[in-house]
Amino acid sequence: MSDIYAIVDLEGYAREMRDAAAKSLSDDHEENLDEFITISQMINIINEECVGFDDNDRPLLNEDANEKIYESTVVWIHNIGLAKLAAKGLIECAWDEKANEMIFWANEESKKVKSNDKRRNKKKNN
Repeated sequence: MSDIYAIVDLEGYAREMRDAAAKSLSDDHEENLDEFITISQMINIINEECVGFDDNDRPLLNEDANEKIYESTVVWIHNIGLAKLAAKGLIECAWDEKANEMIFWANEESKKVKSNDKRRNKKKNN
């Protein structure tokens, strides 16, 4: 049986978990994380994934619940990032009926940008 912990600083835990999830996707993110997932949304995930609540209504977590919270947060931030790229027209997306999920791919414009970036990097290195 794994240890169970009560979260005494829920907002602090939510902020730390969100930061760790964002860093797993990019070491140098400069975006405002509230534009990807708010602390309120993080608290909702924590409350959904916790193993229960103590007498003071604090969420109780074990190692599995902590991992689920982390993984859910990573997926959430990743998906919002994809949606933002699609909204800017940098990638395309569509619903895949067979897979029953959204799929994404680079559009022609983003391929041109990527190609130009490669050329610029070659010039810098030479």
